[in-house]
Amino acid sequence: MTELVRIAILGILASQGGYFLAIFFGGRLMIDWYEWGYFHNTNNFFLKIANGFTATFFGIAYWAGKRVDHHNWFLKRIYLLGYAFVYMIIGIIVYDILDYLLRVIEGFIYT
Repeated sequence: MTELVRIAILGILASQGGYFLAIFFGGRLMIDWYEWGYFHNTNNFFLKIANGFTATFFGIAYWAGKRVDHHNWFLKRIYLLGYAFVYMIIGIIVYDILDYLLRVIEGFIYT
């Protein structure tokens, strides 16, 4: 069961990284695509679930893309690569911590 949790964590981290690449190559088009799929000012429970799903898998890369959007083309790409590098380092640290916690839980369950 904990392997499924590890796979889900890796899937979320990988989709964020992939969206970083999509914003790097697609630029404003990918930011507009995210905004097109996001529902603003919603009170509907199902739309909030869709927003949460979208933010979980693409939210950090979108946020970074919006932060660098006002710069010129070259600086935008450099800053976005910096955000992606920081995200990669933090993602590795978070995965290692969660993996350790899952191994501790496995130890309690199977002993």
